[in-house]
Amino acid sequence: MEKASNRFAEFDLIRALAIVSVVITHAGFSAFGDRRILFVAIDTLQLFCVPAFLLLSGFFLTNKLENQNNPGQVVKKRLSRIIPPYLFWSVTLYILNNLGSLQKFDLLSLLRDILTGSVMPPYYFILVIIQCYGWWWLLVKIKILEPRKILALGLIIQTIFTIVFYLKVFKYISIPIPLVERWIFSWILPFSIGLFLGATYDKIQPLLERRKNQILGATILIYLASVWEYYLITEFNSEGWFLRSFFKISSQGYAIFFVLSILAFSKSIALPSKVSGLVKILAAYSFPMYLLDSTVVRYVALVYYKFIDPVHPLVKLAFLVTGTLCGCFAIIYLLQKVLPKKYSPYILGI
Repeated sequence: MEKASNRFAEFDLIRALAIVSVVITHAGFSAFGDRRILFVAIDTLQLFCVPAFLLLSGFFLTNKLENQNNPGQVVKKRLSRIIPPYLFWSVTLYILNNLGSLQKFDLLSLLRDILTGSVMPPYYFILVIIQCYGWWWLLVKIKILEPRKILALGLIIQTIFTIVFYLKVFKYISIPIPLVERWIFSWILPFSIGLFLGATYDKIQPLLERRKNQILGATILIYLASVWEYYLITEFNSEGWFLRSFFKISSQGYAIFFVLSILAFSKSIALPSKVSGLVKILAAYSFPMYLLDSTVVRYVALVYYKFIDPVHPLVKLAFLVTGTLCGCFAIIYLLQKVLPKKYSPYILGI
């Protein structure tokens, strides 16, 4: 895959796959009601999505060396594309979700939900990505710029927090999971790998290409290990949050190696022009789709239960995913047509 308009086509592909996987993950909550191996395998396959977004964010911060010259301006520019749409959709969806009790509108409750990323469950990611930009700014300011040091620091911190998660799973400690999963330190390894790759990509990409078969093999093995760990942990703890968690050791490894596999095979991937066009659209729309999909999937599910239920869970999943993708596309397209161009970035982030 070749570069287009100073963008890396392979990263567009990763971003497109990641947003589709986000939709599949959220649809899977409704579609998969048991733990049959096929359902677990499909569900586990999507666990690269959020770490992939964090890795991409880190990559594009360090891939341009001039970003280090004015880190404050870079962070301000990136946050200006994230925070206004986040605030708009948080307020809009808070009102939509509480239409039946608007007379009891609680401003403090809304502010709390916005500050904690709790208006919609996936919005925790917004808080994490904001912290990631702040972390990069801090690293630049204190002059920790050597890629290996950044990677080592991320690995150490991630290891500590991963141990904490496992202690929680095996009930040795008690911690508030909704709070901890909103900290950058729970996600810092994929972001640090992105920072490392962005600073060293010209050297690393040829190495990845030479080792592509080994990387693909490792990806498959770690993916299978993640499926196995799902069932292993079930024997000790059946809490759904960790069974489907990005924080399992195997899930972390799978997410990272999945992205590395795409990068390793990037020059071998030849997509038809129509598919390539769709990939670019998905990549461009990934942020507003992330903001919208968990809401849209609920309404698509209402259509399913009214007109289609019952069918096989895989058919249900296909319907929910297709309907959600089409619904998100329709909303974004209409808003782009209706909104004045200067206001569109504040609502859609594109």
